[in-house]
Amino acid sequence: MRFMLTLPTGFLSALRRRLGKLPLSPAPVAALALALALAPTGLRAQSPFSAALYVNDSPITHYEVDQRTRFLEFIGAGAGGGESRAAALERLIEDRLQRQEARRVGLRASNDDIRDGMAEFASRGDLTLEEMIQRLGEAGVDADTFRDFVHAGILWRDIVNARYGPEIRITEAQVDHALSLAAVRPVTEVLISEIFLPADPQFADIVNQLIPQLQEIRTLEDFAEAARQVSAAPTNVQGGRVDRWIPLGELPDELAASFDSAPVGRVIGPLDFPGAFAFFQLRARRDTRDVPAGQIEYEYRRLGLPGGPSEANQTRAAQIRAGVDGCADLGVVAQRVVPALPEGAVSTITRTRPEIDAATAAELGRLNPNGVSSNLVQAGEMVILMLCSRRVVSDPPPTRDQVRDALFNQALEGRAETRLQQLRAEAEIRRP
Repeated sequence: MRFMLTLPTGFLSALRRRLGKLPLSPAPVAALALALALAPTGLRAQSPFSAALYVNDSPITHYEVDQRTRFLEFIGAGAGGGESRAAALERLIEDRLQRQEARRVGLRASNDDIRDGMAEFASRGDLTLEEMIQRLGEAGVDADTFRDFVHAGILWRDIVNARYGPEIRITEAQVDHALSLAAVRPVTEVLISEIFLPADPQFADIVNQLIPQLQEIRTLEDFAEAARQVSAAPTNVQGGRVDRWIPLGELPDELAASFDSAPVGRVIGPLDFPGAFAFFQLRARRDTRDVPAGQIEYEYRRLGLPGGPSEANQTRAAQIRAGVDGCADLGVVAQRVVPALPEGAVSTITRTRPEIDAATAAELGRLNPNGVSSNLVQAGEMVILMLCSRRVVSDPPPTRDQVRDALFNQALEGRAETRLQQLRAEAEIRRP
């Protein structure tokens, strides 16, 4: 049975008016941008300096949208046509929010800082600033458009660094983890659909009627029909579909935990968002990882005990396993358990996966770092293996400082994105 509900007159139009105040995720905001960018020609055939959109009463003009569209296409960040206009409007919304936040905290960028930023950006394309401006002009892009793009980026960088930089601490354990294969273990990604309902008191009665009906939905088709009928998110026109694979780590904890093992079709909600009730449905799930075997490097310790898997060797292996805390301990502990071991009996080996024999690789593959195996018998010896690390290598490999900087920037970007979404949630984004 398809999802159908008789709604009060004016309910859907009222929902649409709420759209600008909902704390939408990046995907719905992008859909909003696309809808606006693809508005009928009659709506965009006004004065180029009239407002296409307001962000907290700050206008974004049609001229700015056209200019940012050309700029993004010039730097290769636009897909052409309506998609480029949607991306341009999305970036301009972010710029407005970032500039407004800078004014709120009293932050400014000097002309020298902005010019240096423009020059640095131009250098990424092996151009001088003057060459960049000339080529932009040939593409119909004003120098001020380039300047505004860089200016907003500088302000936002300084805001985020000042607010969040001092609280971020990257530990040596985090660096070790980032250098290990664990950092590229399979990442679960999901395709979802969404329905947003307003939390305004004026809609309380009808929303309370909708919620139990939405919770009863079991099929993708019914959820899509419901989204088209009652969702206040701009994805309603496409049945609530968010058309990108989303890592579980980007979702709220409750949603991520549910979708990690839920069957396709499961509906989660209502979840409370500022100003809205949200429902999400799982459409698909996948795990992603693509690391060539030649880029996986093992560091491990190897000790061979003569006599094979004898009872005495089994006892010694158990004592060694119980006595070691890490790879550095293995030689000392083994010498204590087996005093007759010759010097150098414990070897340290670093090899990529294809360079390791199949039996040893199979044992190492079952171990976590600092794990010990004594299952292998080779050349009449019981082989004790201890895995020290399993990491992805590149040419040249990154230094620990480079990894630490990358982790810091990643943490900073996460906080910046969270803050930007908070600003979106608090903003009034509306058409004229």
